[in-house]
Amino acid sequence: MIQRMIGAAFFNRETYEEIEADQGALGQAIGVVLLVTLCGIVGGIIGGFFEGEAVGLGILLGIISGFVFGVVRWAIWVSVMYLVGGKMLRTGDTETSWSEVGRVVGFAYSPGVLSLFTFVPVVGGLFWLVGVVWQVAAVVVAVRQAMDFQSTGRAIGVVLLSAVIAVIPLIIVAAIQLAIFGGPEEPAVESAVRTIFAMV
Repeated sequence: MIQRMIGAAFFNRETYEEIEADQGALGQAIGVVLLVTLCGIVGGIIGGFFEGEAVGLGILLGIISGFVFGVVRWAIWVSVMYLVGGKMLRTGDTETSWSEVGRVVGFAYSPGVLSLFTFVPVVGGLFWLVGVVWQVAAVVVAVRQAMDFQSTGRAIGVVLLSAVIAVIPLIIVAAIQLAIFGGPEEPAVESAVRTIFAMV
């Protein structure tokens, strides 16, 4: 799994083809999503300790909600991309399934492990930003391979259109998460937007 994560993070098309063809890799892809989520949680907890905000129950709720809603957001994101790229903008060469898209996109989340370092003073936000941009670039490559597109531009179009379509369901999920488990002391909209960018 680690080898595949490295290949996916560095845009290796052969790695994506291998993941796409491996019907048993969906569990690994979900494992990558959970690992990236865990890195974000740990980075947040460490940052909370530095700021004196981390408390026992808050940490536990953050871990539970992070894992549950991290997988939910990934599933929504995959579903929208499957509908947009696999149905609406498909080409004559496109042969894909939800599971194939889920596998490659799950592994494309690999650069998100940089969220572990968000606690680092001054540059923590930079780690988050680099991770998000890198992750989006990996998702574009993943979509291109999963949808059998000849054009990277088409894959970019699918990812961008999917992001626009997915905004409302992802905001609803973020709002539900905040309502059930609470969240950082910041406006709900800002928190929801950060959540969306983190999971894209």
